[in-house]
Amino acid sequence: MLNIGLVGCGRVSEIHMNAYKNIPEAKVIAVSDINIERAKAFAQKYGIERVYDNALKLFEMKDLDFVDICTPISTHAKLACEAAKYGQNIFLEKPMARSSKECDEIIHEVYKNKVKLCICHNQLFLPTVIKAKALIDSDNFPLAYFKVSVRESAELIGAPKWIMTPEQGGALWETGTHAVYLQLHFLKNIEKVWAIGEKIENQLPDHFIVMLTSPKKTVGVIEISWLAKKEEEIFEFIDSNGRRIKIINYNFFIEYPETPEKSMVQGFYRDQKQIIKKWTKYFLTNIQYRKLKNCVPQYILLTKFIQSIKNDEDPPVTPEEGRRTVRLLEYIEESLNKNKPVKVVNSS
Repeated sequence: MLNIGLVGCGRVSEIHMNAYKNIPEAKVIAVSDINIERAKAFAQKYGIERVYDNALKLFEMKDLDFVDICTPISTHAKLACEAAKYGQNIFLEKPMARSSKECDEIIHEVYKNKVKLCICHNQLFLPTVIKAKALIDSDNFPLAYFKVSVRESAELIGAPKWIMTPEQGGALWETGTHAVYLQLHFLKNIEKVWAIGEKIENQLPDHFIVMLTSPKKTVGVIEISWLAKKEEEIFEFIDSNGRRIKIINYNFFIEYPETPEKSMVQGFYRDQKQIIKKWTKYFLTNIQYRKLKNCVPQYILLTKFIQSIKNDEDPPVTPEEGRRTVRLLEYIEESLNKNKPVKVVNSS
């Protein structure tokens, strides 16, 4: 049994707890939150004995195998550095920190104190994303274009309004982080970023589009809107032969043939047949995941992190991968602010 201390008792911690409940060897034995009443309510809900209002008290515990930090972005660097100083292994919510400089501080403490740090880039572990990655890496799908499109809002995902402040980074750092690490996962050696955005309902861009280019002429596109009334997430891949793959709302994987249909009607019926076939396959092959309550990627990632601790191996998402994501976020933020393309240095 591995003992876990969880810091932060908000909406993200609920997702993590759903994953832990399905990992027999994992047990959360302590929680901490600056709002002690929220921490107590969380602990009572999940049967957790020890409750703190100060993360340092939790870090002092000697019987923890790792700590799980689920706090706002602006607190990540300080908490992760302190946890490392106390010799705690760390599972850290995305993004790793609010700047690459803060990432460097975390990395310094992690290696100095010889602890493991895993960043929660959970969407890399979606079964559909794993399937797309395997196909592209097989050289049977020479990637030419990859787009991540996300439409949501703070209300839809249950996020507090303070996320849309400069301190926390707004929609770019909250939602864009997933899109950025996915782009880095599929595109190699990104050399230029061009981002444009609008501030419609918030003080930071709440609708923006990013184009990423690489020396191999592969194009990555990110489109995010925090103005939606309904959640929608689409990942689209196109290869140099015109074949397409779409992942809709994370779990729905559709492959389209490279040969166009002879008529629009044929194309429509072909697409409907594909949809029925894929939905049927999804329900049949993923029935074992239903009890996980939308935390499948967290479950897979946490299971792999636990194995890395037990086997003394590198974590499934390394600190360096976390830093690369934050660095690309900084380039995108720079391009948004300057309203012009920005050259990327050492994105890989």
